[in-house]
Amino acid sequence: MPKHGFRFPAEVIQAVRRHVDVAIRRVPLERFRQEANYTAALAAQLRGNAYTGKCGSVVFESTVLDDRGRGSAEHEFGGDMAITATISDGIRHVRKAILVQAKLGLIDDLDPGERDFLRSQIRKMKRLVDAPKVMEIPEASGQRTPAMISGNRILDDRPYTPMSLSDYFVARVTTTLDGTTDEQVVDIVQDSSLPRAHVIARLLVDK
Repeated sequence: MPKHGFRFPAEVIQAVRRHVDVAIRRVPLERFRQEANYTAALAAQLRGNAYTGKCGSVVFESTVLDDRGRGSAEHEFGGDMAITATISDGIRHVRKAILVQAKLGLIDDLDPGERDFLRSQIRKMKRLVDAPKVMEIPEASGQRTPAMISGNRILDDRPYTPMSLSDYFVARVTTTLDGTTDEQVVDIVQDSSLPRAHVIARLLVDK
């Protein structure tokens, strides 16, 4: 299937945008102030059928990676969560996964030490995926507005433009522009402990 094969009509785009915006609204700041709790709650809300109808289907699955201990999935592979999109236009189907590291606040506001640590997390994510993502979660007027940024641009010190989460899913995920289709990687990110991830990462490096 061509990488850019899905061109959905407005009703699908609107449904996906609404699904993501509703997910964000369902995670109130006052109930999930800490980064890990907020990320887990948002991941849970993103799960589900964003669209099912005459034009096909867009279904999201999310996995919050284990983050306790030196051998945890986050410690070894840098991500907070994985989002898997199963997308169909009724004829063709594709299943893609993205690996995400979330940070409260603006990435531009990180001090040098925090930025270096973020780069190390991005490098770890690249052991599994070519294009890791960073989700910055700024706060203003009691509201959080998650936005997605290219991890590769941060890693390479290139300019980047944060994309609101709903815009990101519409522009980069439903079109299948972003995400890995490697079946081994997609399968292992369905488990929060990333079983077999060390073996898969080694195989990818050796390719």
